[in-house]
Amino acid sequence: MAELGIVVSGATIGSIPVQIYRSAERHAVEEQLVGVVDRENPGEVVVGFLRRITKLEPVMRDRVRTPYVDRPEMVDYGILLPYTSAIVKPYVAIREGRIGEVTNVVTPGSKVYLLDASALENAFRGDYIYVGVHKYSGWALPLDVRYVTHHVGVFGATGMGKSRLVKALINELAAKGFRVVVFDHTGVDYAPYYNTVVKSTEVKIPPNILASVIAKVAQLQWQTHGEYLEIATMTYEGRWTKEGFIAHLRRVMKRLNARDSTIEKVELYLKQLVNSSFFEELNSRIKSPEDILSIEATPVVIDLSFDTDLSVKQAIVASVIEAAWAQVKREKTQAKIVFVVDEAQNYAPQTWTISKDAIETTVREGRKWGLSMILASQRIVGDIDPSIRANLGTIFFSRLTAPTDIREISTYLDLADINESVLAQLQPREFFVAGLMNPLRRPILIKTKEVP
Repeated sequence: MAELGIVVSGATIGSIPVQIYRSAERHAVEEQLVGVVDRENPGEVVVGFLRRITKLEPVMRDRVRTPYVDRPEMVDYGILLPYTSAIVKPYVAIREGRIGEVTNVVTPGSKVYLLDASALENAFRGDYIYVGVHKYSGWALPLDVRYVTHHVGVFGATGMGKSRLVKALINELAAKGFRVVVFDHTGVDYAPYYNTVVKSTEVKIPPNILASVIAKVAQLQWQTHGEYLEIATMTYEGRWTKEGFIAHLRRVMKRLNARDSTIEKVELYLKQLVNSSFFEELNSRIKSPEDILSIEATPVVIDLSFDTDLSVKQAIVASVIEAAWAQVKREKTQAKIVFVVDEAQNYAPQTWTISKDAIETTVREGRKWGLSMILASQRIVGDIDPSIRANLGTIFFSRLTAPTDIREISTYLDLADINESVLAQLQPREFFVAGLMNPLRRPILIKTKEVP
């Protein structure tokens, strides 16, 4: 391990001030992985990351006015003594090759070293997956696969590499024996890269969910018309046609003593707002959600781009997730199914959507049944419902532009003493990862794998 600097006065259990050797200043960068060997505990290495790197100079002081301020030509660079200070944020301690908590305050005068991957690789033993390496040390960050059931969120601005990160997660989880079902919103991020792809227009929509879709497309209030639509979709027989469904719905509503004005309104809205092709396409939907879940290959990608109406896409997401719930409750056994929802702001927003209830139920209760969610979105606040965000046990976040998003993750930033300016300067494929899957729990900066 190369020496980087020395611990100076003022160390605490959560913050270790250091000064960097002049010869090592080129290695002093934000998020550098370092180890501190306490001279009072030589068998222990405190592992942490450099934060708040500052260049100081005893003559050119920021709060003291000197002649050099008004006469900079007087500065003789030969007499200046610039030096670099930093804070080491301690994460864990390694004792006898094992990871433990940091319990001792490091003694001033202790040495700080650069750590490479080999210093940590042997300290982690468990069921891990790997989607990237620490940016500077090359350490492949182990992610504890047991905690995928606590659900995962991937957030970052456009172009930051969310899809590549999610694909790395998909590949690792599939290799570990998880059945992965990917809902590809646009059909370009995942469908071209995997062998088992199902067109959304092939997926059958269960009658109760189909009723919600029809209400949405026809702009009919569910509270008023939902019961009629649900009974009509559940009792409809034969080939789907627009005229046939309207006639059947009229009979159902008359049988249930609906008012003539209500029947006329429903009929008018269906005629004017729902295309005949909507009903015709129902005849080609021959694969049930159960059929999707029974496919042995993993991952399975459902290409939602074949359907243009968002409510239909939402219905497919809801129906497949609900079928998984029905399966685990019927069999009373845990599954190992991970649902990946791309462009999650369309499926779990703060407003009600057809798919939101199924997603929310899964993030709240899915852990007990082995049902997991990975949600990917450009933003956090405003895009994803708060009750769903609160149940994401692991978060990957990259550059975020909206102030509300930065406030949302401020708890993670404060916990690790990360400067917001560092977040703003992240490059594509660079993500902080925090939460349960990260064995160090607090945020670590990684560069994700190169995947297609």
